[in-house]
Amino acid sequence: MARTNYQRGYEIERKIVKELTERGFLVLRSAGSHSKIDVLGIRKDRIVAVQSKRTKKFTMSSYREEINAIQSIIREYEFENIDFEFWVWIDRQGFRKWKVTQDSVEEVAS
Repeated sequence: MARTNYQRGYEIERKIVKELTERGFLVLRSAGSHSKIDVLGIRKDRIVAVQSKRTKKFTMSSYREEINAIQSIIREYEFENIDFEFWVWIDRQGFRKWKVTQDSVEEVAS
């Protein structure tokens, strides 16, 4: 039986939860919320909000709207102490990650 998009997204979010937990974060997953934050990691020194996607073939242009939406949230709520990241799981390759600020998008090491 084929997996649904929800199931595939859930699998990716679980990978993020595992990685952030291993890095010492208290992790909350926003299941089924359709918000721009899928996973929130909290640690004494840092808060990270992650939006995740999964794809078979990656092109940055396909995610421009997602990144613009994240930047709009940062501007609207004037977040200064939360790091927003955009993680894309590319099948058979793994994660690519970007730090998103209100003015820029910068790829970070996985």
